[in-house]
Amino acid sequence: MTVAPEMSSLARPANLPDFRKPPLSEVVLSVQFASIPTFRSVHVGLLWENFRREYPKVSEQAPLQATFETFGIMPANPAPFFQIETFLSPPMPRYWFEEQDGSELLQVQQDRIVHNWRKREGDQDYPRYEAIRSRFVSDVEKFTNFLTAEKLGELRPNQCEISYINTIEIPGNEEIYASLERVTPLWTKRFAEPYPHELENSTVQSRFVLRDKGKPYGRAYVTFAPAMLMTQNRPVIRLEITIRGKPRDESIAEAFRLLDDERQVVVRTFAAVTTPEMWDIWERIDEK
Repeated sequence: MTVAPEMSSLARPANLPDFRKPPLSEVVLSVQFASIPTFRSVHVGLLWENFRREYPKVSEQAPLQATFETFGIMPANPAPFFQIETFLSPPMPRYWFEEQDGSELLQVQQDRIVHNWRKREGDQDYPRYEAIRSRFVSDVEKFTNFLTAEKLGELRPNQCEISYINTIEIPGNEEIYASLERVTPLWTKRFAEPYPHELENSTVQSRFVLRDKGKPYGRAYVTFAPAMLMTQNRPVIRLEITIRGKPRDESIAEAFRLLDDERQVVVRTFAAVTTPEMWDIWERIDEK
């Protein structure tokens, strides 16, 4: 695969919400593709030779299940769904290729390639989407070139996904679980009748449909949930925003075009589902 010029470089859109101190702890870029059954564990050692300088650590993980955003009319009372799978051979694991400090991670399996950036220190700067995307473009290029050289097949993307995972604190507030209305307008903490009991914590889950010219092509998933910052044993709120959709065709260039669109959706969603109070803490710098 030769990287097209529009894939290899990207400028940040000028009109996106922007923050000097975003609460990001992880960014995940994922391209799911039609399974390549000829790519087996025996090939992984050869593949790693293309990555080991950047990612010297290797481990096996359980494979991720294929996920598709589908649209249509569901029956009023859908029957329970059971899936029975028969394997002629054990499923291939998912392989992690990690940087020495674990901040950058490449994941590969028979039907997916994923790149993670993970915050490892409290003062570590977020490198921004453009830098993470550039690494992912390089990863995909090396992977596709390997598949071609070994005559194993080609990548035919069918779903693209981006996730931003945020760790949210309210300075000076030790009861953050009961203060979700200060973080998101999706939660008001207003009750229809007086309620005498203390609210301990809350979880908010929302799902939004994405449309292109009126036609649905993907969804945005937003979850606010209580969590613990284990390094400091302090309560925090975890905000995860995931955007997933189907590219217009099965080309790699189209997959990255969709990832770029999904990045804009995830940033605008982040601003839409958080409050001006939090924007001030994260030092929002664009014109609101």
